[in-house]
Amino acid sequence: MKIDLANDKVKGFICVMITCLAYGLMPAITQLSYKEGLTVSTMLVGRLTLGAAMIWLIVIIKKLDFRVDKKHFGFFLLIGCASVVQMVAMSESYRFLPGAIVSLLMFLYVSVVVVIEIAIGREKFNKVRVICLMFSIVGLILVIWTPGEGFKLSWIGIILAIVAAFFYGLYAIGLGEKRTRALDSEIVIGYALIPPIIINVCRCIALREPLLPQTGMQALYIFLLAFICMYVAAVFFAKGIKYIGASNAAIFNTMEPVVAYFAGILLMNDKISANAILGGTLILGAIIYLNLSSRQQE
Repeated sequence: MKIDLANDKVKGFICVMITCLAYGLMPAITQLSYKEGLTVSTMLVGRLTLGAAMIWLIVIIKKLDFRVDKKHFGFFLLIGCASVVQMVAMSESYRFLPGAIVSLLMFLYVSVVVVIEIAIGREKFNKVRVICLMFSIVGLILVIWTPGEGFKLSWIGIILAIVAAFFYGLYAIGLGEKRTRALDSEIVIGYALIPPIIINVCRCIALREPLLPQTGMQALYIFLLAFICMYVAAVFFAKGIKYIGASNAAIFNTMEPVVAYFAGILLMNDKISANAILGGTLILGAIIYLNLSSRQQE
């Protein structure tokens, strides 16, 4: 029995690390898509619709049982509504802030998850988790805060990113609900994507923006966002929560801003600093220690 639990934790850790990689690439790819003329609404419609098509195709190929009762379907729609606010606010924030800064502010969702799950009794207060979280926060600040760069942050972007973080926390908690964790991850994400697709199609129509990409490069960026940042990231995050719970998945996910920072270096010509190296080391060390200590306690 202990071996099975350990294996679940390893699987959960790997799933969340894949999620970090995929979500970490999202800010740079999204900002590049904006440079190609994509609007937020058009990008979201293309990314979500194509991502949902990929997910439901896998459901059909695997012959997964997608039947759920009406109450649970309503719960999925509620989760999807939380993700609508998160996706729109986060995507809009990329227009005002560097991607790595948005990822840092999005990390606040960890606090939302941990506090709410302790309050509802799903998780117990754990000193090791809190200490590792503190080291991760210090590491994140060191990674993102590069003295001498001299850019000015937009308060609009900051508020949008914080709103996105709060609703992403609610979304993560919803994924950790007992009945939801018992289902295949593809089924959960497939249903949760219904509200975001419908609402963003309505936004496009209301704003008179195109529903489809207008150039080949726009289509390429939508495909990358759909496959890497929608299908891979969403499904593996749901799998990670299924194996290790929402709060542990959230803490392990602190690697995401680090990936976003270095993706910005490669794709957006940002500069590497000594802070980034030190901060990345702190975060990686905290995550590894948390993972090992959790396994020893089982």
